[in-house]
Amino acid sequence: MWEHIIGHTEQKKFLQNYLQAKERPHALLFSGAAGLGKRTLALEFAKALLCFQHNGTDGCEACRLMNLQDGNLSHPDFVLVQHEWDDKKDRLRDMIIIDQIRELTAKTALAPVMSPTRVCIVEDADTMVPAAANAFLKLLEEPPAGWVIILLAANVNRLLPTIMSRVVQLRFQAIEPQLVEQALQARRIEPAKAAVLARISEGSIGLALNLAAAKGQLDVFECRKQAAAFLEALPLAMPMNYLAGRSWLDKKVQREQALLLVQLWQLLLRDLMMCKLQLYDRIYNIDLLDELKSQSSGWQLSALKQALVIVQEAYDALVSSVGMKTALETMALKIDKIYKE
Repeated sequence: MWEHIIGHTEQKKFLQNYLQAKERPHALLFSGAAGLGKRTLALEFAKALLCFQHNGTDGCEACRLMNLQDGNLSHPDFVLVQHEWDDKKDRLRDMIIIDQIRELTAKTALAPVMSPTRVCIVEDADTMVPAAANAFLKLLEEPPAGWVIILLAANVNRLLPTIMSRVVQLRFQAIEPQLVEQALQARRIEPAKAAVLARISEGSIGLALNLAAAKGQLDVFECRKQAAAFLEALPLAMPMNYLAGRSWLDKKVQREQALLLVQLWQLLLRDLMMCKLQLYDRIYNIDLLDELKSQSSGWQLSALKQALVIVQEAYDALVSSVGMKTALETMALKIDKIYKE
């Protein structure tokens, strides 16, 4: 079952046993970084729970109403809690609010309509505002009969300890690069590109697929070329003149592109550190190995560590909506300074 989902063998085995168990926990937590497949497996598991035969093989009406291929989640016994649209800000909220948990609580008073159980998936459960988290805790303290609740979270440290104590946690780890590479090649991505994407995505199949599909300003290889060019240019003879001609400091650059660039700088600097330590088998940008070896000779290990801190600060600043030009320019000048020192 769920053979099409890459990796996570132990988690899938646990869930398969769960389907057959007579006594089972009412709340599960799928934890791990974004893009590892938590949501995909949670939906497949929910489908199997709602299926009359508990196998989710599309052989019954319940399965038809959980058609994951076309995004049909209209099963009357399924509830999905996720970030909602904020009309005032004209974008998705970045948190789960109290009203959503109140609505869920009201629904838990209802018995299953079609299937033997009701299933709720709470996406990004670690983004619940305090009031929502406390309301959700009350739900777990008095679990509704006939319900299975699945939480998805990237950062369990943001969940209340009392919530953590009332769920069974399934930890999702990074997928082996070879498996990600095979999955990318199966989608007709060139082997050489698949090998790089599998590594710079750090075991996240979701991120690897997103990077592979990105075009235009978000083309990962074009962005990496820009990031690498800056590091190759160090030390800068006339820093401000150099930066004045960089396309990544243009006003037209979108925040998403700026974040991608910073992430790529982080990976390149990390690879330079691996070269400095002669850990060549741990390089992510394997197609740039010769260039990275050459560049690493000009760096001090302590300077690379400082540069990684600076890049993380730039990423945090961009996430906090600091001006993109200011954040990137400040980062570049600081890196140039520590390289020269």
